[in-house]
Amino acid sequence: MPERLTKRYLLLPLFILCLVPALNAQIRIASPYSRYGVGDISGNNNAWNFSLGQTGIALRSSSHVNYSNPASYAGFDSLSFVFEGGFSAESVQLTSSLQSTSRSYASLGYLSFGFPITKWWKTALGLVPFSDVGYNVASYEKSASAGNIIMLYDGSGGINRFFWGNAFSITKNFSVGVNISYLFGNSTRESVVFFPDSLHTMNYKIDNYITVGDFYYSFGAQYKIKLKKEMSIILGAVFAPNTTIAAQASSLASTFLIGSTGVETTKDTIAMVDAYKGSILLPWMAGGGITFQKSDKFLITADYRYQNWKSYRAFGLSDSLANSYMVSLGGEIVPNADNYGSYVARIRYRLGFYYDRTYLLLRGRQLNEYGVTLGFGLPLRGMKTMMNIGGQFGSRGTTQGDLIRETYFKFVLGFSIYERWFHKKKYF
Repeated sequence: MPERLTKRYLLLPLFILCLVPALNAQIRIASPYSRYGVGDISGNNNAWNFSLGQTGIALRSSSHVNYSNPASYAGFDSLSFVFEGGFSAESVQLTSSLQSTSRSYASLGYLSFGFPITKWWKTALGLVPFSDVGYNVASYEKSASAGNIIMLYDGSGGINRFFWGNAFSITKNFSVGVNISYLFGNSTRESVVFFPDSLHTMNYKIDNYITVGDFYYSFGAQYKIKLKKEMSIILGAVFAPNTTIAAQASSLASTFLIGSTGVETTKDTIAMVDAYKGSILLPWMAGGGITFQKSDKFLITADYRYQNWKSYRAFGLSDSLANSYMVSLGGEIVPNADNYGSYVARIRYRLGFYYDRTYLLLRGRQLNEYGVTLGFGLPLRGMKTMMNIGGQFGSRGTTQGDLIRETYFKFVLGFSIYERWFHKKKYF
């Protein structure tokens, strides 16, 4: 392998590792529903999949790293290198039966690479979010003896995923793949109880800390059926088995006073549990998809995913979770990819829809989420690089039963860089 390419290979994992501290420090979500399970599960934040309604099971491309299905890496060109990175932002309005508030944030969205090893073996690696925890919720009660009681719930953190994916072409049209992921991260969940009307009742709080670090595996397959006039159908399937990941937890319970200046003073430590080892069971997931496409003209794709969240366990305990499923649909059209006289004709226009029967089962209600996505692939002049822009309008939850409805807008800006690395130049 040429020395220049060897250096690039060595720099890729180093570059990813440098981004790990930045990912851990980011606030990526503002949702009270991230209190449950391992937090809010991240979809495929790749701007391409994002704009197509979060589809990806039956998608493959020579210029995108589609980690939704590792078998899709077989679509990489045998002489190319693909780099993708992007940023995301979200504005969310939280509405209850009593009030509403809005929040916003921005963060690094994803970073991934893809390239060939041989003609029949393609690989990819990257760093993406797996789940997010970020909430700040207050509730109020009144007691005959203590007066008003204020309860605050605050959480932050999440889990990141560093993945190494491999796709193998079994035949010309059939490929299988595996993503070997390392999940790592930590989260903090704090519960605080104030007694503002009582001088004789001590305020108290409980802090829970969880750290995870272990491997997670997912598998995929794709079969391409060639039709006439450059048309084809792609069938895809994905599966992730039950996986037990190692975790470590600790907690601290204490009482405190609030002085006249608003400064918190700890009085007594009620209980302290040093770090102890346990595990979190991530339940199995299965899904299927289909894509109908014509090369550089259009594509229509649909996905279905199911996950057995009832079997979720964290340190031996279950949570308010139910089995979930998601249906998504997306489409892309390119008026004329070869018309270099018209930039508008070479733009890729994308649209998608999704419906998610989420795993959240609260107060006897299983919450739904739905939305629409819109995006554009903007080719850069004189380069094989594309800027991808995606937007998502959606809603989750309800105001019935003293619950909260989230109405959100998400935005993703990404770049897909395609280079030809693996060929020898000839001089005449």
